[in-house]
Amino acid sequence: MTPTLDDVEQLVGLPADGDATVIGGTWGFPAILEVFENNLLQDLNTFKPLKAGGARNLLSLRKLKEHYAYKLEKVLSNGTTAATKKKKGLTARFVARVYMLHVLGSFQFPTKKGTDVSVRYLYLFAKDKVAKKWSWGSAVLAHMYYNLGAAS
Repeated sequence: MTPTLDDVEQLVGLPADGDATVIGGTWGFPAILEVFENNLLQDLNTFKPLKAGGARNLLSLRKLKEHYAYKLEKVLSNGTTAATKKKKGLTARFVARVYMLHVLGSFQFPTKKGTDVSVRYLYLFAKDKVAKKWSWGSAVLAHMYYNLGAAS
């Protein structure tokens, strides 16, 4: 039995209608770093420690979670909103983007090891892309078919 788009929509609960979640173009290191800087307001010095091992431009889910959990704990222990505004990259929008990146890497589009996520997904959460209605169900189905083909 082959899973269909309706199956994904019913089982996972993700919409199958909307714009395709295709991230095209050339994704060399400068493009990856630009997406990282624009969407999380972090620089190369933050990107390098969060990077997963290997030559690919992936972020480690564990390092990403620890980094932002530490920053949030530090801000929340201070207890002032003025301190929050001074912390670069710690607005609710950026924390939400990191959380969504974690969800995409953990549940929707896991890698073979399941420990890292591509920075390219941040492109879908950019300011001009948030208002779009994405077809997450079709993206999950395509990812599943690709990995089933790679496994067999």
